[in-house]
Amino acid sequence: MNEVIRQKLNQLPDAPGCYLMKDSGGKIIYVGKAVNLKNRVRSYFHGSHDPKTERLVEKIADFETVVVKSEAEALILEANLIKEYEPHYNILMRDDKHYPYLRLTLDEDYPRLLIARRAKADGSKYFGPYPSVGSIHKAKELVKDIFPLRSCNTRSFRVGQRACLNAHINRCSAPCEEKISKEAYGRIVEDVSLFLQGKMPALIRQREKEMAEAAAQMRYEEAARHRDALAVLRNLAARQEIDSSSGQGDFDVIAVAAEEDQAIVQLFFVRGGTVVSRDHFKMSGGESGAEPLLLRRFLQEYYGGGDRIPPELYLDILPEDAPLLEIAFCATAGHKVRLIVPQRGTKLRLLNLVKENARLILDSYLKARERQEEKNAAALEALRQELSLESTPGRIECYDISHIQGSDMVGSMVVFVNGAASPKLYRHFRIKTLAGSNDFAALQEVLERRWKRGLAEREQDKQPLDFGVFPDLIVIDGGKGQLSSVITCLNELPGKKPLIISLAKQFEEIYLPGQSAPLRLAAENPALLLMQRLRDEAHRFAITYHRNLRKKRQTRSLLDDAPGIGPQRQKSLLKCFGSLKAIMAASEAELAVAPGMNRKAAAFLFRYLHENEAGKE
Repeated sequence: MNEVIRQKLNQLPDAPGCYLMKDSGGKIIYVGKAVNLKNRVRSYFHGSHDPKTERLVEKIADFETVVVKSEAEALILEANLIKEYEPHYNILMRDDKHYPYLRLTLDEDYPRLLIARRAKADGSKYFGPYPSVGSIHKAKELVKDIFPLRSCNTRSFRVGQRACLNAHINRCSAPCEEKISKEAYGRIVEDVSLFLQGKMPALIRQREKEMAEAAAQMRYEEAARHRDALAVLRNLAARQEIDSSSGQGDFDVIAVAAEEDQAIVQLFFVRGGTVVSRDHFKMSGGESGAEPLLLRRFLQEYYGGGDRIPPELYLDILPEDAPLLEIAFCATAGHKVRLIVPQRGTKLRLLNLVKENARLILDSYLKARERQEEKNAAALEALRQELSLESTPGRIECYDISHIQGSDMVGSMVVFVNGAASPKLYRHFRIKTLAGSNDFAALQEVLERRWKRGLAEREQDKQPLDFGVFPDLIVIDGGKGQLSSVITCLNELPGKKPLIISLAKQFEEIYLPGQSAPLRLAAENPALLLMQRLRDEAHRFAITYHRNLRKKRQTRSLLDDAPGIGPQRQKSLLKCFGSLKAIMAASEAELAVAPGMNRKAAAFLFRYLHENEAGKE
């Protein structure tokens, strides 16, 4: 235990909250929650632990804590922090599918309703998740039919401008033309929130009152719009009552299957008593016996960000902290949410079906992974034989250079471990020492920087090692010239060097050091196919980085070099005025009253923008 940890342990609060464990590089490697931070965090550094926790404790060099009001709040905060940092020692969802949410942009003066793939802590209110893209579009269109929210984007919207077609067909209340006050628009936003939470009785009463008032004042068109909206709301309310009285209603059925280091969570969506959709999620860190923890992690991430949680979640086992999850979900959804393990009847039969699906998918995944591992092992063995290596290369690194006539020159390093790509180990290099186009010199710079960084990490005994783990084989994208330049460069550096080879794309020839003739392998040779995968991945990684740099340079704004205008002020100005053109058209006084600005900054910016514009002319 280092001195930093020892001092912090003495200052821990007796309060609920979350703790974030960090390694020597400051990277967050684990996030947890506690009803008492003092007791929980101290427990890591005293007594014995299971092997996984012991490995975690060995890596901890520092930690920080966040205090909250209750353990239920800590549960939701824990899920948000895990999403943000993806710590190595936490159980993570590895599925690339995200069910959509409806996002009410409460952080804007005149909120809109958008579709979002993730719920974020950005000041907006999220409703969901919805079981499918079709269902969320249907819900959004229904809102547009009843509530006249604006739908234009932030850049095109500005108070005082002319209204668009939506205002003329009564699908927008036209705040841009100031046909509605901010307070009245806010009431529409509140109604949308109630509607998306399913609170129909209150909405119906309000609409009936507004229709009566409009009719009494002979605003018959407005009264007709209220009448049409009432018809839709009453129909939806009647449907809710039917679902409730039938005993079917809306609920989700969830089961988890875990084995080795993987787990599958299977989810069935039941709406109106009918299974309307189903899907599964892959999670890392799974093992037999960890199902309650896995299920808690899934429920935290999947249901923790939205308001649209069904009243009942039927599960094959109760998750860890089930009572806390119910409290947190009730607060989020605005209605009671129960976690239930069914014991008999149709719910149990449906749950057994979900469990069977989870098991089948996990078995299929494990078998596919086993086949891929066998395929990778065969390719590595073939590569060992073709290159006459003493042992199969566990770690292979491949390098490539990308540029256009020397501009925005970058290098890439991709890493394969045991024949499989390891994207977390990939690295970019921005070429610093060259002004023109020279692929040989660029490769030398990349390899030299990589090798020196690795030697420095080992000398400093840095843990965990990043560049300090050296490869068993280096592959260069190129021909004989590229290979010779890299070998010459690395031979001047200390340390034992691995075999360095190159793969030329035109004829798929492999060049080895000290051999004038290239090695040619059959097109179906597993060794060649593995090297092609390496080379193509390095090329993709390099060219993606190059394109991003080029795009950033080409879209650079005048604001980037404006004195006193940092990223926050840039964002605030663009949000206020909508575009750089509008900012340049604004007067000094208009700039001064923009959010985040003051008179001095406005004066500097006004002078800078117009001097630059005059210089261009």
